[in-house]
Amino acid sequence: MKNNTNSQTASAQPRATIKLAMTAVMSALIAVTTVTAIPMPPPLSTITLAPIVIFVAGILMGPIPALISSIIGSGLGFLGGATIGSIMVPQGFMGVFLLGIVVARGPMGFTVGLLRKTDEVAAMTAGVLVETAIFFFMDWYLFGFEVALIVLGTLIDLVFVPFGYLVLKAVKKMWDVTTLE
Repeated sequence: MKNNTNSQTASAQPRATIKLAMTAVMSALIAVTTVTAIPMPPPLSTITLAPIVIFVAGILMGPIPALISSIIGSGLGFLGGATIGSIMVPQGFMGVFLLGIVVARGPMGFTVGLLRKTDEVAAMTAGVLVETAIFFFMDWYLFGFEVALIVLGTLIDLVFVPFGYLVLKAVKKMWDVTTLE
């Protein structure tokens, strides 16, 4: 094994390990908060608490770890929820719905992480708008404009912005950090 005398590289290794571990933890939290879905009246599907964790991941860890956590956590959580029945999926649409949540929630986390240094509340709000826009355009392409209009209900995730902000403040205070970079 080669000794490393570069202190910058040596100190970067523990940080990289912490970031990797936190990415895994956030992925798991996003999965759990996705599985624990709250049913909504048709034609809406469910609402989950996952946006709160996605907000925290984006602001604490930055765009790439938030993107990865959001993709992994949303995908696994959706599969778990669909399997146990907390997320209802019309027969034959499992692949489309799974792709939709991964393609929408990943950029949501990335957007929050990207904008976190400007304004945290604005970053969370922009994340929800990006998620909604992706769902809207995917559904418009796949199912038509009328069906896509229903997806605008995803804007309900904006109610999680104040909760995300409070959770974020509590986590920052508890861990005595501003970011995990």
